[in-house]
Amino acid sequence: MVDESGRKIFFDPKKNKKDMHTYLGIIRRSDIIRAKNGRTIKSHTGKKLKVFDADFRDRLKHLKRGPQIITPKDAGVISAYTGIGPGSRVVEAGAGSGAFTSYLANLVRPSGKVYSYERDERFYKLAKDNLSTMDLSKYVALKKGDVYEKIAQKNADLVFLDLPEPWNAIKNAEKALKPGGYFVCYLPTMNQIIRLIKALEKTNFEVFKVANIHEEIWQARCDALRPVTHDFRHTAFLVFSRLF
Repeated sequence: MVDESGRKIFFDPKKNKKDMHTYLGIIRRSDIIRAKNGRTIKSHTGKKLKVFDADFRDRLKHLKRGPQIITPKDAGVISAYTGIGPGSRVVEAGAGSGAFTSYLANLVRPSGKVYSYERDERFYKLAKDNLSTMDLSKYVALKKGDVYEKIAQKNADLVFLDLPEPWNAIKNAEKALKPGGYFVCYLPTMNQIIRLIKALEKTNFEVFKVANIHEEIWQARCDALRPVTHDFRHTAFLVFSRLF
């Protein structure tokens, strides 16, 4: 729902079973559910809101958070340089909150599959709940396991690791990938990159890109168009390699 100032209120009918008490007053649950996409409803104080069907991005922004998630600027580059799409088979670890898992699942559906590993019980449960919220569970095989020890899948198009020591999973990644498949790692420090590349040099993987994606956000005001004051550009480095 969007109020007259542009502020948004997210409503999940599966989880919100009561009327909503907001800064605009009480919004009746029945009014929200009955409203068609783009229609206007009112709170009990007469404040107007337009109701829209939440798309993938809307729902992704409102997932429960656990560990730091892969940001859109990085997620887009990962999919662009690996060509992941409908029908792709992807192995991912760790699942974390399931945000990037959801992004991958949305790309590979309806005929592809994401095999996501998470060894921490807390994050495993969080990712499972969030995937259900996103209605993407059937495109994901969520596994409680450690890719340092084993990856059960074969013939994967991509193995993506958001782990502190990905060099410990290189052999398992190589066995899991199809020839020409991609191995991508998400690392916060240069020290990790150096150790990973040294380990990959002894294998059949070829590192073809190391990237640090910068995104400068600007405030969208005609009277004060400028970069935002707090712009945290660095998230992590991306190391792209391919199995030949």
